Amino acid sequence: MDFDTQAGLIYSTLSDNEKDMIQYIRNHKADVVDMPINELAKVLLSSKSSVLRLAQKLGYTGYSELKYSLKKDIVKKAVVPTDLVEKFRKEIDKTFEYASQVNFASLISEIHKARQVILYATGFTQNNYTKQFSSELFMSGRSNYIVSGETNFEVISHSLTSDDFVIIISLSGNTPGIRTTVNALNMKDIPILSITELGKNFLVENSDYQLYYNTTEFPLEDEHIISMNAVGIVLTILARKYQEFAFFDE
Repeated sequence: MDFDTQAGLIYSTLSDNEKDMIQYIRNHKADVVDMPINELAKVLLSSKSSVLRLAQKLGYTGYSELKYSLKKDIVKKAVVPTDLVEKFRKEIDKTFEYASQVNFASLISEIHKARQVILYATGFTQNNYTKQFSSELFMSGRSNYIVSGETNFEVISHSLTSDDFVIIISLSGNTPGIRTTVNALNMKDIPILSITELGKNFLVENSDYQLYYNTTEFPLEDEHIISMNAVGIVLTILARKYQEFAFFDE
């Protein structure tokens, strides 16, 4: 738990002197992480034992752990992006840029003429966007089937033929559990569209068509968060391209 949260939990139980110590530490975290306990005690007009007791009241084993907690707070604050809206705009712009380099004509033709269109997403976020994409295709008169789970994907692959079309939505494009199934689809000459973040990966190398989307990373010290909003963008672009064909060109 971070320092501010720890302090907030016990603040009302502290003496006035301890509250003053808390306020100083909160306002000078970067300085405190470089201070020996004796130096901090001197600055606080207190004693080494008082600083140590405060650290223990806050739930730390000692002064070193308190400083480590402060350092984590500083690092976390430093790495959080300050303009998330701008990052989101760039995420969208990059995805549109990737799409502008694609010749959709043959891809849309493959989707249109396919006996069955199979949709498979490798993760929870991808699957949510895939459901919306599936609905868009249905509204355009293109039936399709969402397959969930690696085992189900492997099972249904046995019944597919070269007259079908498979769309796989992934992040890295390197999901180990579907490699055997993808290889089997290739052996049966079943056309595949891979939709992944930009880069060289297994799906890109083993698909007939490729679409890419951009991702945004939010690196925190204890976790690694990736924004995948652009999955929805690239799937919407593909759906709109199909709708243009179905409503105006067919």
